[in-house]
Amino acid sequence: MLLQAFGGGFELRAEGPGSPYGSGSDGSGGSDAFGAGYGTAGQAGATLSLVPLTVTVLWVGALLLAARAARKQGGGMEAAVRISALVTGAILVLGLFAQPDIAGVSVSSSPLLAALGALVLSLLVTGGVLQQGAAAQWLAQRPAAHAVVRATGTAVRALGAVIALCALIGFVAYANVDGVDGTAMLLTLPVLPNIGLAVLGVSWGAPVEYDVRGEFGWFGSGTEHGGFGLSELGDAVNGWAVTGAVLTGVVCALYAGVSAARRSADRREQAIAGGLFLVLYLLLTGFSGVSAELSGDVAGVGGQGMAEIAPSVPDALLFGLLWVGGAVLVAPHLLRLVGRPAGTTAPAPAWAPGTQPQPPAWNPPPRTPPTTVPTATHQPTPYLPYDPRTVHLGPAAAATATTARRRSVVVWSVTLVAAVVLGGGVTAGVLFLKNDRSDGRRPPSAAAEDDRPAASGSGDSAPPEAGPAPSPTTSPTASVTTPPAVPTVPDGYRMVSDSAGFSFAVPVQWDRESEKNHQITYAGSTGRAELKVGVIRNAPYTSYENFQNLERTADANQKNYRRLQLGANTFQGLQGAIWEYTYEDKQSGETIHAIDQSYIADDGTEYAIYTTERHRYWSDARQIFDTALSTWMLNDVD
Repeated sequence: MLLQAFGGGFELRAEGPGSPYGSGSDGSGGSDAFGAGYGTAGQAGATLSLVPLTVTVLWVGALLLAARAARKQGGGMEAAVRISALVTGAILVLGLFAQPDIAGVSVSSSPLLAALGALVLSLLVTGGVLQQGAAAQWLAQRPAAHAVVRATGTAVRALGAVIALCALIGFVAYANVDGVDGTAMLLTLPVLPNIGLAVLGVSWGAPVEYDVRGEFGWFGSGTEHGGFGLSELGDAVNGWAVTGAVLTGVVCALYAGVSAARRSADRREQAIAGGLFLVLYLLLTGFSGVSAELSGDVAGVGGQGMAEIAPSVPDALLFGLLWVGGAVLVAPHLLRLVGRPAGTTAPAPAWAPGTQPQPPAWNPPPRTPPTTVPTATHQPTPYLPYDPRTVHLGPAAAATATTARRRSVVVWSVTLVAAVVLGGGVTAGVLFLKNDRSDGRRPPSAAAEDDRPAASGSGDSAPPEAGPAPSPTTSPTASVTTPPAVPTVPDGYRMVSDSAGFSFAVPVQWDRESEKNHQITYAGSTGRAELKVGVIRNAPYTSYENFQNLERTADANQKNYRRLQLGANTFQGLQGAIWEYTYEDKQSGETIHAIDQSYIADDGTEYAIYTTERHRYWSDARQIFDTALSTWMLNDVD
């Protein structure tokens, strides 16, 4: 939660099946419950994007206390840099070490991103507190800037009170939902401001939108997009709930308008406060949502795809302009009706402690006897008691002190930048070594330990030497020649007609071995090579999108993964994609070569033809794969 409060990522990884389509290293099939289109390239994974604003607020409060303590000790900007450096280093260390492995599930975060967020937030908060005196002197000479600062304070106070009210309403409403227990209530505490922003948006007419693509154990499969607003609230509860929500919106808008009217010097400052209130509301709304990506089965939650739940920022902008703008216009008139007019005079400027000017003391002129000698107009210097502890600095000494302070700030700033750069390099190195040495990473498709050659009709021939993998293809598209109506079967192959609705040619020694998780495997009695055909009805994605999702997992977690080609193409005149890659097998250390052609048929079914083999036997495996594609046909077998 602490790392998430600064925008750090949160990721879970679990050991998954050996191939992208749920097959184990023995070719007998894996445990993937989602079939061919929902494999995870060797590992199941889940990524969560959430900013728990409660934790962020608590952290800002802790920084304020630390900055005020430093100010009492006479600290300046160099103290702000020191505090920020300490905070950033602590967050970086936590991010590096808070990556445990629990019950086969690896938990990881984004330490660099969290450290960067902590650095920016710490510098803003501590710098603002420790430079308050200097800022007051600067603002006293600039009325326009002073008005903006006052308006910002008004907007922050009003928005904090509004979010607190809406968070309380959301918390009470959630507590009254059937089936919600104490544990569920406890889990809402870190995201209470997020809930408050969602309640405020719904009260003003901006719905909370959800977007689900893929297959999830909770939501089923498919693509679904919708929102929850006032109309859905009325359908789910009753009309009184809608009335209460609208009244909440009215109270919140009026509170923002009245606060701006009472604390502003004039209408211009009032408008600035209202505009800043809206900007801060939109900014927090953009950070209040939650999104997740899922690949496979992680900690009892399974699926493949992405889900996002967040308030609609465009609707929040539209309705926020109407509500806040109307409140800013109406609030001064409401205050006049109740006999409390809005502020019309600017408040006294803020002065730094000890610098507020004092009125001159009245000293009566001394009584002197008449004389012809002209009296001097110069007044004697008033007597000041001597204090041995007082050090009187002349102009040169004051300039020297100012230069020293500036030099200290520069030194600490350079030190902080160097620490961030050095910490980033160390972080990258540690993460690289950890990924390279981790035993929990599996390749995109598992390789068997045996060295038997592929049974392709020439299994007794000498295998070619393993050479360097070809250069990656940079073109985003590729093309596959449409086969003739009656495919030609080469010598040594035979056509097979599968009950899953397809036909293609395989080596004469090969047979149908297994069908598991929407995947059919054809292989021979000897050799490692095999053909796998994945069949997914009503696929909720394109083949290219599915390959992109699978590659993200493979590239992040597999040893020496290398893309050879990945792009959208047309297969037999239909939309498809091809993905070819190599990786290093964890157990044998050999280079494994794999290729996958996928496409969506006219009825929405995705077919994926996939093969894998050790790189030194790749020429035979590629011939089997190309023959299967050139003879591929759909049949009418149910």
